Amino acid sequence: MPNGKPAGVPCIQLDEDLRCRIFGQPERPAVCGGLKPGAEMCGDHREQAMRWLARMEDLTRPG
Repeated sequence: MPNGKPAGVPCIQLDEDLRCRIFGQPERPAVCGGLKPGAEMCGDHREQAMRWLARMEDLTRPG
């Protein structure tokens, strides 16, 4: 996504299992590589992590 990913829009690099197709590749955006998982972000299970990511999207949505 040359101009960035708008909040609420899935990344075009996610596969059907919501896994990054370019993980570990040089073309992966710096913002993705800089996102370091931690207890606050990941919680105890995948659903908690997905809720955290959704909240971050809501908080950074323009206007």
